[in-house]
Amino acid sequence: MHAIVTFIAKYFIALSVIGICIVWLRLNMSNKKRFIVVAVIGAILTIVLAKLASKLYYDPRPFVAGHFTPYFSHGNDNGFPSDHTLFASFLAFLSWYYSKKAGLGLLIVALLIGLSRVVAGVHHLLDILGSMVFAFVGSWLAFYLVQKIAQKRSADKSVTP
Repeated sequence: MHAIVTFIAKYFIALSVIGICIVWLRLNMSNKKRFIVVAVIGAILTIVLAKLASKLYYDPRPFVAGHFTPYFSHGNDNGFPSDHTLFASFLAFLSWYYSKKAGLGLLIVALLIGLSRVVAGVHHLLDILGSMVFAFVGSWLAFYLVQKIAQKRSADKSVTP
């Protein structure tokens, strides 16, 4: 059981990366460009939210607070939010805007990663939930902003004298 949880917690992130690449490859050229813009803006927003939150809230890792050995070695820094879950969740939410099926699949992967990290003793559930919220907000804001800019550009082109 330890080996399975450790594998999921540490290496399932590769499934998220592979999944997002497949989503991107299946897009047409205009959506590929928009996807990249949303990804860059969303990643920046998500990271800023997570970094701000980690400065405002300190959550000692479970193995530090509970004085036990986690399933795998890990630093004893602030556990909030979970970087692995943040990254996997961001990729899941990003893909959701372009493929609901892929987004759902990647969201399940992100949940598995987060829950495995809780079981492994390196994160609390709050670290996982916080990561998912920050990833959702960052990706949604980026998608919304890019959509608004694209609509404005489209409206400006149609009103050209």
